[in-house]
Amino acid sequence: MKNTKVAILISTMNRPDFLIRTLNYYAKLKSPHPVYLGDSSNPDNAEKITSAIEKLKDRLEIHYNWYPPGLEPTGKILATVKEKYAILNGDDDYEIPSTLTKGAEFLEDNPDYTAAGGKAVSFRLKTGGPYGEIQRLADYPNHSLEAETAFQRLIDFLKICFPITFTSVNRVEHFKKIWVVPIPVGNTWGELLQTCHCAVSGKVKLIDALGVIRQIHDQQWNQLSLVDWLIGKESHNLATIFQDQLSKRIMEIDNINQEQASKAVKDAFWEYLQVYVALERRALKGSSQPKNNSVLKTLRLNIGTAFPLLKTAYRQYLRPFISDKQQMHYEVTNPRSPYYKDFQRVVDSFTGKDLTTI
Repeated sequence: MKNTKVAILISTMNRPDFLIRTLNYYAKLKSPHPVYLGDSSNPDNAEKITSAIEKLKDRLEIHYNWYPPGLEPTGKILATVKEKYAILNGDDDYEIPSTLTKGAEFLEDNPDYTAAGGKAVSFRLKTGGPYGEIQRLADYPNHSLEAETAFQRLIDFLKICFPITFTSVNRVEHFKKIWVVPIPVGNTWGELLQTCHCAVSGKVKLIDALGVIRQIHDQQWNQLSLVDWLIGKESHNLATIFQDQLSKRIMEIDNINQEQASKAVKDAFWEYLQVYVALERRALKGSSQPKNNSVLKTLRLNIGTAFPLLKTAYRQYLRPFISDKQQMHYEVTNPRSPYYKDFQRVVDSFTGKDLTTI
């Protein structure tokens, strides 16, 4: 039999309600995938979590470890993982268990791929806590990276940038390598270096299934702006490490010399800057669209609100002829969609319709 269990790695601190909601969801679905928890909560919240784990132990495999606050626990958790495959999961996010299995099966059959995962959406609730009604649904990025060379995958990745470690099943052996990096993981340079290592080290496959549902809310960590990040006092040293690490990896995989590899990393990073500096600049100016386009967008939204049947007819019958790009935030709410059933199970979880006894 293929080894298709995927270790779900969750780091958490003082958010027991979010975490317990997530664990209940996996238990309710009888997920075969073990959960590895790295908890840095205070004693009261740690007690809530361990009490919930005790009640779920017959329905879900959970490995619990407490770590002091300030210690990045993922590397410690990885050292305890016995499975071949793993994925990072926020304490407020959801993975679809059947899609995790599909990702592991794909990696078993395709050794030239380092990661595989399903399509994704994000949601925001009207309240800031773990339960409530949906305020907003949006598409969340996940893509295939299938260029034959490491340097081309890096260029392709830095044009679109998505969190491969969260949206795709990864090989544990590879995870352990990228977590031993000379840049702190909590640093933006460190996080970018890790995801770039994923893109460089092997191909990434987007599976046609709903895979990840991420919650967006105000309790999340806010990153520095791109400009502040680049002009930070440590930026030069960290950028040099970033350049050296990826160049070495590309030299190994593509069998090219150091000068060629260094140029490839620089070219790829320029692609990243061109895209994200422009996006951030437009966001700071308050609009990402010209004024006339904003008026048209507002008009479309008003028409869709006033005539929901017209909006549905457009999405089902007209839009497929105009564009082949899926709108996953619509697909998951369409009862005819193959993604609908998996999403509704998640909706039942955060609306409180599917609460267990804990």
